Amino acid sequence: MDTYNADEELEKLKSWWKSYGNSVIAGIVLGVALLGGITYWKQHKTERATQASMLYDKLISSVTQNNAAAAGDTGAKLIGDYAATAYAGKAALLLAKVNYDAADVEGARKHLQWAVDHATEAATRQVARLRLARILIEQHALDQALVLANTRDTGGFASEYQELHGDILFAQGKKAEARNAYDKALAGLAKGSTYESVLRMKLDALGPVTPAAQPLPTTEPIK
Repeated sequence: MDTYNADEELEKLKSWWKSYGNSVIAGIVLGVALLGGITYWKQHKTERATQASMLYDKLISSVTQNNAAAAGDTGAKLIGDYAATAYAGKAALLLAKVNYDAADVEGARKHLQWAVDHATEAATRQVARLRLARILIEQHALDQALVLANTRDTGGFASEYQELHGDILFAQGKKAEARNAYDKALAGLAKGSTYESVLRMKLDALGPVTPAAQPLPTTEPIK
């Protein structure tokens, strides 16, 4: 009886394998391929990040040595070939500084706009947005600067955006509104921040607070 059952089970297994064996093999092959693909992709990303890191170090070295030409070449390679890495956005910020220091304001704007649009790290995008807005203020493009300042996603830079609003309002001659923005920027600073002195200097530059005009007292008519 046991032998009969064993033979029967073997026949059932053969029949099942004949029907589904190819699918099982295909599934195993696909699983191995997917696992290998995921491993390859992780290794590829790691290698790309390492290469980008080395290029970024080279970029910093060129900037430190005031070699603008080499910095431009290295930065362009980072942005062009490694845009998906965090180092591309950082490179755009550095190149913008190099351009700005060389009085190439339009070049600085171009790199900052790239970082705003494409940087993979949120903090890099925020820094680029704030710096771009300040350049626009310098160029008296206040409406464009205000568009950048009015972002809802301040991403941990709330105080900096309040200060930016204050700078725009001050440039528009709206001193009372600027004072209010600077006060909010002060309130948003971390306790003991060394930047407090800068904001207080901006507040002082607005002059003393002008008291609100009081209505003239009414008098009873002489009877």
